[in-house]
Amino acid sequence: MTSRTNILFILQTFRTGGSERVVIDLCRRLDPGRFTCFAAALIDGDLRETFEGMGVPTLLPRIRSARQDALSVMRGISDFIGANAISVVNAHHFTPFFYGFYGARRHDSRIFYTAHSRREVELMGRPWRVLGGALIRLADGAIGVSPDVSEAVRRRFHLPDEKVLTLTNAVDHSRFAVDVDARSKRRELGIGENDRVIGCVGNLRWDKNYPNLIRAFGMLGQRVRGARLVIAGEGKRKEELEALIAGMGLEGRVLLLGARDDVPEIMRIMDVYCLSSFREGLPLSLLEAMSAGLPVVGTDVPGIRDVIVDGSTGLLVPSDDPARLSDALFRVLSDGELARGLSERSSEYVLREHGCEKWVAEYETLFSLNGHAGVSPDRGRSAGAGRASLTV
Repeated sequence: MTSRTNILFILQTFRTGGSERVVIDLCRRLDPGRFTCFAAALIDGDLRETFEGMGVPTLLPRIRSARQDALSVMRGISDFIGANAISVVNAHHFTPFFYGFYGARRHDSRIFYTAHSRREVELMGRPWRVLGGALIRLADGAIGVSPDVSEAVRRRFHLPDEKVLTLTNAVDHSRFAVDVDARSKRRELGIGENDRVIGCVGNLRWDKNYPNLIRAFGMLGQRVRGARLVIAGEGKRKEELEALIAGMGLEGRVLLLGARDDVPEIMRIMDVYCLSSFREGLPLSLLEAMSAGLPVVGTDVPGIRDVIVDGSTGLLVPSDDPARLSDALFRVLSDGELARGLSERSSEYVLREHGCEKWVAEYETLFSLNGHAGVSPDRGRSAGAGRASLTV
């Protein structure tokens, strides 16, 4: 009988976000006969209960102050690794990688750093870049969720090609093939039966640029009667967004739903999905909306333009331009033929390029390798392009 591989995923938070959903999908879909999953995070959130409900043991190190507790957090993670015979550590974002590195090396566990956006590595100061490059060289590899992110990791940390692997985000399509009582869900959320719904899912962070979306929606309300904007997600900018909504007189028309565990159902009542970010890695929520059959509108920035082909799989608009964004949303809501075409092509694209089965199989291959493995790009592909193959 083949022994199971124990995997510890380390996250920045247990709040709802793209990297957290990546880990949840992996925990759900990795072969339970071969893998046992564990999860740790530096900040608590509602998803800790989700993990535990799935039977995934969790760790939440106590952090009282950054200076006092850095070493104790490292020791806490290290002790957890040792106590649970963890053989692979997969840290999502750099801070979890930093905290998990000591324990992984102390217990001879393999460790991989997953970067989710170009921005997370480009904003690092020089001391952290130098330290990061040294740690990643001593680790088993870095993973980028898109070719653009992989290239940023490779260049920023001055890494050799064989240290960086691209595993593009994927979608569990079965989650979005759900039957929903649309009338009941709309009543639950306070949305009228005939209201037109623009939606977005994601953490309330600066880089998501929700003020741009809210201002665009305010302009749209002058052209589309009965429009509603729903935003599902939590974060520290909630009060700032509430003040903007109140200042624009949009209370009751813009709904901040907070963290939700019914995102597939909420997406089924949307008419269009909009992502107005300044920058993304490879936005999982956008792929999920496309999988759910929604027409999508996004800003023309790295990450989003890797997914949306303007006029084919969605509409692209300049970043931080609410007037142009409002016009694009109006086009989709007022032109049924355009909306249907965008929906069909985007759904076909996600099924073809971001299927969950191949993605999970690649992670299973990576996590199953014996000993300390390196990674290298596919032969014949330019640096950072496409998926990568594994080498021992």
